[in-house]
Amino acid sequence: MTAADFPVLHAVRLGGFADSERVAERAMLPGPAVEVTLRELESRGYVEFMDFTGSGGWILTEGGRMHDARLQADEMAGPGIRGLVESAAAEFEQVNPRLVRVVTEWQLAGVDSDRSKARERVISELGDLYLEFDELMEQLVGAVPRYGRYPRQFASAVDRARTGEDEWIAGIGIPSCHAVWAELHQDFISGLGRERR
Repeated sequence: MTAADFPVLHAVRLGGFADSERVAERAMLPGPAVEVTLRELESRGYVEFMDFTGSGGWILTEGGRMHDARLQADEMAGPGIRGLVESAAAEFEQVNPRLVRVVTEWQLAGVDSDRSKARERVISELGDLYLEFDELMEQLVGAVPRYGRYPRQFASAVDRARTGEDEWIAGIGIPSCHAVWAELHQDFISGLGRERR
């Protein structure tokens, strides 16, 4: 098991329960290569595949969780990395209440005309949030490319929501705006050894 396997192992951790396709999306790696790595991780006891009535997904074992934490600590120990993560996380916390408010507005919106008006406001603000999101992540992505998937997936979710696919605002089981945001939050928390507030 090497640090090269960290993107896949960490993708499973952040996904909680995810099929191979979703793990590959999070790891930003080709599906076939990710499948091979997952099988290797499984043979070492770091992940296991769970099947619930035909819907299967990968989860971390306790050993996998501990090993992922060690590998993330190694990543954080790189020259200047902790400072960049701390800076990006601090800016993220400044923007986070807006995202929470927007998603809450969407989830509480009514139906028909009320929801239509809420949709316009929500998507407009998500677009604005993306611009801030991309800017606050720029330096970190330059140093640790794996973080690049967060602004990219957030932008993709906003684009899909604009076309009328409303599930991409706060849907579960897909890289929706809310899901991508929450995973980055967890990534920061685990990397910095903090507790979720």
